[in-house]
Amino acid sequence: MSSLEGRDAAHRATRTLGGSLRREWQDVRAAWAEPATRRGMLATTLILVGSFSPASLPNSNPFRSVPVLGSLQYWPGRGIATAVLLVGVVLLLDAWLRMRPSALHRPTTRATLWLWSLPLLAAPPLLSFDAYSYAAQGYMVHRGFDPYSFGPAVLDGVYQEQVDQYWQYTPAPYGPLSLQLQHLLVDLSGFNAYLSAILMRVPALVGVVLIAVYLPRLARRLGYDREGTIWLAVLNPLVVLHFVGGAHNDSLMMGLMILGLWLAVRRHLVWGALAVAAAATIKQPAAAAILAVAALHARRVRGQEPTNAEVGRAAVPAIGVFLLGFVGITVATGLGFGWVRAAGVPGMIRSMLAPFTAVGSGLEWLFNAVGWTDTAGASVPFLQKVGMVVGAVASLWLIWRFKARRPVRTLGWVLLVFVVTGAVVHPWYLLWGGLILAMTEATPVRRRVVLWASAGLVLYSAFDAAWFLNSVSALSVTLLLALVWVVTGHDKGLDRDVDLARGPDHRRGVGRR
Repeated sequence: MSSLEGRDAAHRATRTLGGSLRREWQDVRAAWAEPATRRGMLATTLILVGSFSPASLPNSNPFRSVPVLGSLQYWPGRGIATAVLLVGVVLLLDAWLRMRPSALHRPTTRATLWLWSLPLLAAPPLLSFDAYSYAAQGYMVHRGFDPYSFGPAVLDGVYQEQVDQYWQYTPAPYGPLSLQLQHLLVDLSGFNAYLSAILMRVPALVGVVLIAVYLPRLARRLGYDREGTIWLAVLNPLVVLHFVGGAHNDSLMMGLMILGLWLAVRRHLVWGALAVAAAATIKQPAAAAILAVAALHARRVRGQEPTNAEVGRAAVPAIGVFLLGFVGITVATGLGFGWVRAAGVPGMIRSMLAPFTAVGSGLEWLFNAVGWTDTAGASVPFLQKVGMVVGAVASLWLIWRFKARRPVRTLGWVLLVFVVTGAVVHPWYLLWGGLILAMTEATPVRRRVVLWASAGLVLYSAFDAAWFLNSVSALSVTLLLALVWVVTGHDKGLDRDVDLARGPDHRRGVGRR
């Protein structure tokens, strides 16, 4: 390329970037004009204020001596902070429902997400202490400890003190790229323990940007409802609270995975497979997307629905590139494959959101009540193993039955099955498949299921972290509020509004992938 051609290419790129930024700014201004957007920003501001309590801050934190904020860590200030946070969460849900696609207001854009997220950038990690564990693991890598062999208890000082007691002695279950990113952010913080945890929001925000940009594009390319995808997936309060607020590395995993699907749709098989490989070195479940990458590429090459054989032929190079990328990134990090030994760490806690664990816990109580203590002790592990088998069988059936015809939708269901049949379920885990299913499940009934699940998990997360610190109590209160929601008919206009927004072609139904 000549120097003149190079300057022309650079000028075109600059002009394109400038145009994109201007459009984004215009979208932000338009979003701000919507009352529901401003209501949601007020909600996240209240959540910011309410987050400066022991529900989000460790005992050693820099705010104890700060006027007003310090008082929120002791009674009665702690109760006030909790109430403010819960009001903010309910207000955010209300704002989200008011943003649903409708003929009554202008199209929804991702700019609303930027405005809702802005106040949370200054908040402590929300609804979970995972970001503090990330910081400790990054500091362990800096100190030369193998995070796949030791827990944060090997450290001394604030990094170790910040970590939840559940995880003091457990190794890291995350991929090696995730751990090295944590290491980098700890170094950039100047080894400030609290700032290190806050900086864990940076890769999470990168993931959120990738989701917000490429999931609606993927929806439009595959024939799904783009605006509905923005509302139900991108603006979902679970994304705002757990990916932006909670700084979970699941966000970057999902962002890279969705980028990989988009690249496959654009016939970039190698780059798509490498994006999925990078996602899997953040968190391993992303590896399931490689078959969807192969199927999407086969569809684009053939120009129509591919056969299983054609998907199989595309899967060979896709899986090969994925494995090379995964192994290459792992070797480059210098941390190896120790995550295999630590893969069961998340399941060490009892999760009442995990169906098989919940049933096993119920049987354990029953057997203890009748004196069958040996049987009681085996109940939860046995039911968790049953769940693994059920999940594996169901996933294989979904892949065999639907992969060539509906690869993206199949991926969403496989990820959801993997989570639901697993030993532990955290609310943000449901976003693995939920973000995709929010795009693919376009009927009003299915959208109501996604909406209800999202609202319920948001309320559960808030009550569990901010007040009860007990999953059974939080689940009970959430179910009570769900009953109130049914009685008041809060979502009764959903079918009508979505139907109006989508138009006659969508009401008749169109092909999906």
